Amino acid sequence: MAATTTDGQYAIPVFYEPPTPLPSGENGDLIRSEEVPAPDGARAWRILYLSELGDGTPVAVSGFVVAPDDDAPDDDRKVIAWAHGTEGGGRNCAPSLAAEVATDLVDYFTYDSPLQQDSGVPSLAQMLSAGYVVVATDYQGLGTPGVQQYTVMDSEANNVWDSVKAAQQIEETHAGNDMAVLGWSQGGGAAVWMAENTEYGAPLKLVGAAGLAPAADNGPQFAQQVEPGPANATSSAHSVALQLNVVHGFLAAYPELEASGMVTAEGEKALVGAAKQCVNHLAYVINSNVPDPYPTLMQPTTPADWQKRLDENTAGYTAPSVPVLVMQGTADTVVNPNATTQYVERVCAFGEPVQYTRYSDATHQTIPKDASSEYMSWFADRFEGVDAPTTCAPAGSPQTVPDPIPVP
Repeated sequence: MAATTTDGQYAIPVFYEPPTPLPSGENGDLIRSEEVPAPDGARAWRILYLSELGDGTPVAVSGFVVAPDDDAPDDDRKVIAWAHGTEGGGRNCAPSLAAEVATDLVDYFTYDSPLQQDSGVPSLAQMLSAGYVVVATDYQGLGTPGVQQYTVMDSEANNVWDSVKAAQQIEETHAGNDMAVLGWSQGGGAAVWMAENTEYGAPLKLVGAAGLAPAADNGPQFAQQVEPGPANATSSAHSVALQLNVVHGFLAAYPELEASGMVTAEGEKALVGAAKQCVNHLAYVINSNVPDPYPTLMQPTTPADWQKRLDENTAGYTAPSVPVLVMQGTADTVVNPNATTQYVERVCAFGEPVQYTRYSDATHQTIPKDASSEYMSWFADRFEGVDAPTTCAPAGSPQTVPDPIPVP
């Protein structure tokens, strides 16, 4: 792929540059696609497609699709939409920029990993073996130009919905309307949001939404209404890096907001990093240079105008219309397990099926692998129409937190 520009250490290929103006068409229409390497028995494509932000602004979004390379069933293939976790604000942080995108998610926090960022899809081999088409959005602003509207839920969810519609336009995938979504962290928040907001995706049929350590409780967390969770030596720097990404994304989505309401003068300098650095780089910079990140970079309280927007982008205040599966590690130092529990208790009050599984000692980095057998079985049952399990108490009753289970 020829490069047209650079962002950080990576060249951005011409493929990611959308036409100006954007072509007319429906959300999900392909702008272009190109075939890329795939595992044996599969085919894969990098895609660029039409979508829109939460306010209706049209955008181009990149991603990739992987499909089994065998005879399709008569009624088309089921689809799993993968919504990745936080990568950062730079265009170069897009997962689809990896040389080989059609791979199982590799934990880059191991000595065996050659990667600097997350790449691939967890349990991809099992998904392909089950006959699913797998499609993964980068989200707007990663890969493509623009500012990623990080944790602005309608923008993220629209990008996921439209990635499935784009996959359907590659004839060889035989992708149908029956779909499920699996999201991790940032993407977990998008997944559970989709369960509450299915209208945009029509005629797609969402059968279930699964969130791995979902970022689903931003409103209460910024309001300091969540008990602290597990922490380690770098937690403060990483948490502030995530909050800077939230501020950066919300400033792009809501012009009435002012950065000074959320960050200090020093924090405004750090927002420059949030705009162009992948999240682990930003967290490392903060950890190396800022001894006390929160008071140095962040304001002590959240102004009312910011809190309103954060609450509007927090899941669990509306009943889900499809079953939800939530999987959380008890040793997670990135997404506070107490925040996940708070989201689950809130959404359980509607009386719809929500399965909440806590994995003892699982971390944020290990949960996609630790919970693999659970979400793969759960997806199969949802596609078969089996009644969804729930750990919720009856509507109107006090909710109890299920005991953690051992990691398989």
